[in-house]
Amino acid sequence: MRKLLRKPKISDLKEFREAFNDKEVSKQLEGYDYPLTIKKAEKVLQDIISKNKAGNYYELAIIFNKNFVGTIVLEKPSKNKKVFTLGYAIGRRYWNKGITTEAIKKMINFGFNSLKLNKIVADNDEDNPASGRVLEKNGFKFIKKVKKRRRKADKKINVLYWERVKLNRRKK
Repeated sequence: MRKLLRKPKISDLKEFREAFNDKEVSKQLEGYDYPLTIKKAEKVLQDIISKNKAGNYYELAIIFNKNFVGTIVLEKPSKNKKVFTLGYAIGRRYWNKGITTEAIKKMINFGFNSLKLNKIVADNDEDNPASGRVLEKNGFKFIKKVKKRRRKADKKINVLYWERVKLNRRKK
């Protein structure tokens, strides 16, 4: 099984739509409608490609066995550009295969080693405990729970906030 991260391409459109045109997946995501039409999927994918080119936004395709299966992003930088927010989504048929856990590990390495970040933050809805587990597996620490209105929900829900701080290794 080969897993890698790369910049998304417009040629990913069919698999992108397939991954995110799912009621269970889309209910966890901001900005993804269900059903996801091919036209809307193309607009979302074009927006991702444009944001990547603009800078301070790093959304990558998650590739598993040569197939596009989801995306992972570092976005919303702090003013000093030392803290970014991590987000990720993967098609349901690829859940529980360790793909997201490995993608997060690779994105953390990119954030700390290439972008020279000091901290990466993330959140998940409390009703999506699997998302919290992959953060824990990657060394994220739970910070707080906040009742918050999400655009996708008609009510306030509990949102869990996490952080991963870069460990500075001192030379002796």
